[in-house]
Amino acid sequence: MRRIILLIFGVWLLLVFPGVARSMGPEDVVEQGIASVDNGIDWLRQRRTFNMNGVPYGLTGMPIVFYTPSSGFHYGGWIEVANYKVRPYRYRFNAQWWLTTEGMRNHHIRVEAPRIWRLPVSVRFLTRDLKNTGANFFGIGNDTEINQRQLRNEPDYYRYLLEQQRTGIDIETNLFGGLSFFCGLRFNRAIPTRIDQTKNTYFVFLMPSDEVPGREAGWSNFFAIGLILDKRNDEEIPTEGTITEFSMQNSYSRLGSDYRYKRYTLLHTNYLPLRPQWVMVNRLVVERLSGMIPFYEMTEFGGSIRVFEIGESASLRGYESRRFADRQKAYWTTEFRRLFKTRKVFGQYLLAQANVFTDVGRVAPKFSELRLSDLHYDVGAGFRVTWNTQLSIRTDYAVSPEDRKVLVNFGLLF
Repeated sequence: MRRIILLIFGVWLLLVFPGVARSMGPEDVVEQGIASVDNGIDWLRQRRTFNMNGVPYGLTGMPIVFYTPSSGFHYGGWIEVANYKVRPYRYRFNAQWWLTTEGMRNHHIRVEAPRIWRLPVSVRFLTRDLKNTGANFFGIGNDTEINQRQLRNEPDYYRYLLEQQRTGIDIETNLFGGLSFFCGLRFNRAIPTRIDQTKNTYFVFLMPSDEVPGREAGWSNFFAIGLILDKRNDEEIPTEGTITEFSMQNSYSRLGSDYRYKRYTLLHTNYLPLRPQWVMVNRLVVERLSGMIPFYEMTEFGGSIRVFEIGESASLRGYESRRFADRQKAYWTTEFRRLFKTRKVFGQYLLAQANVFTDVGRVAPKFSELRLSDLHYDVGAGFRVTWNTQLSIRTDYAVSPEDRKVLVNFGLLF
């Protein structure tokens, strides 16, 4: 185990310190980073869509309309407004309203303000209302298998309904250079239920409530603290530098939490320019959970204010969502990105990029068992279009030993 920890720590050092050594002052990083992204197009022109009382604003939005066989027609909308009086922005507001004809929903409101009352303190706020009509649970462990025969008889055998309300707020302050400290509160309520009360499901028969908590509706409320070292050359479309985040989350009954557990999460992303318009991106995520943990949180990675599932659109993209679950998790991805020249279409700036990638990862009951063996992996390719450096639409095609996935989503993965 010591060798594995030393290996991970050594890789982390190799990835972090070259980015730190190459870093410059904040103004130089912004100016040169922007030049590399938009090929000389003025930073503000690419983002601004209108002025109000002499203040430049960016406004993007679009409807959500598409169809998938599993969840029917998706409909709704996405909008973002940013005040660009100062860099990177004075504040940014993002809202999403997303429903499907099969009952799914994914609504959120996100507000970010880098400086409050001219103090070196930033605030992040996010609230989400989610209903997943096909959340997956395949059991706990790295070697869980899918019973294809059972799945043919019961297509929803491994699925359940999961409703979640998530609200979080962070306060962040810069310590020096690109190093920041944050702390915040999270209030998360989850309601897992059966999809069909008349049919046999894995949720009911193979997950005794006395062994795995979380089958009943409950709150997971906790206090979060962490450090962020941000050496990227641009926040929205980075092409060089690193960002590293370490966070600890601790749930408390005094906050109304029904579960008591701790979560430690390390995320590190390195952006390495290879040649003009080519960037290699490496991302490492390691997480440790302890205590009484709801089963659905064992299928997720944590972080500062956002969480993402193991599988599909955020990690191990060639597998079913929430494919693997356990207390300890490790995930690595390498992505080669090709950025194309920014185009101005009907007065709007569009930046396209193509990518090829591979994801690897595994879960384990103990941290000492996070070995560099028995890894799950996938390979794939994708395409992104970013509108006015605000709204990104991405699609990925991923292949794993278990499945093939076509994924469509908003926002950059990292």
